[in-house]
Amino acid sequence: MTLDFRAFAQSLDLLKYPRTSHLEGSRLQEGDEGHDEVPYRTLSGLYIVVEEKLDGANCGISFGGGGDLLLQSRGHYLVGGGRERQFNILKSWARAHEDWLLGRLEDRYVMFGECMSKKHSVFYDFLPHHFLEFDILDRRTGTFLSTTARRTLLADGPVLSVPVLYQGVAPQKLAQLIALLTKSLAKTDAWKMNFEQTVIREQLNLEMAWKQSDKADLSEGLYIKVEADDETVGRYKWVRSDFVQAIIESEKHHSEQPFIPNLLAPGVDIYAPRLTHTWEMLRAEEASAIAPLGCAAQQ
Repeated sequence: MTLDFRAFAQSLDLLKYPRTSHLEGSRLQEGDEGHDEVPYRTLSGLYIVVEEKLDGANCGISFGGGGDLLLQSRGHYLVGGGRERQFNILKSWARAHEDWLLGRLEDRYVMFGECMSKKHSVFYDFLPHHFLEFDILDRRTGTFLSTTARRTLLADGPVLSVPVLYQGVAPQKLAQLIALLTKSLAKTDAWKMNFEQTVIREQLNLEMAWKQSDKADLSEGLYIKVEADDETVGRYKWVRSDFVQAIIESEKHHSEQPFIPNLLAPGVDIYAPRLTHTWEMLRAEEASAIAPLGCAAQQ
């Protein structure tokens, strides 16, 4: 990145992704202090979309008025440097698909997603992509698109959204919602073996790597959106208590931990003009057999 671009990026107003409240029973994480848990009855009778909560790096893709590609992570634009290693794949992927992204997003939309190239607390060995979209902000109206509107905007292209587990009126009981939390769709039954092989291949300390990792098969948690009139009007999360405990026991924030790459499912090509894999395809493949060691993340 040039110094000119650094100055340009710093002059822009960055639209950060909003904080998400916890539903009752969700384990609060570092940084959530002062945020009360929302009673489940708040969702009674509302139309919701429930997604698997994936453990990646929050990032955003948008374009400036002059068509400049802008990549961001939480409170800052990505302008280069060693601390941005986990976003290297995102940068190369976005540049490869820049024309298509500009055609869909223009200078109107900010597309938010999870960058999944590096393991944070959860190791994934069966990812269908390294960038998984989860929300789109309309700068003109200040609103977030509904799931249906996002699908329409991103159809027939290279962008894959996070997996949806349920759509409809909120279940009557919290237990019915929590029952949607199962093994992550991005992990095979052989993920522990694949994790150890990856750590050994990267010549890292296996004991320490396990200490800094969530050992459960279950997904991190659930992400719940309230939608109405083609907009997302509310969002909540429900996180496993043992997932939070794994973060506490790791002692170091993931940004200070060694780089352990997550793995793509076999055959995934993130640079193809259209998606080569979908969550439905992964479900079918995982149901038919235990997948072998996935393709190592491009670095």
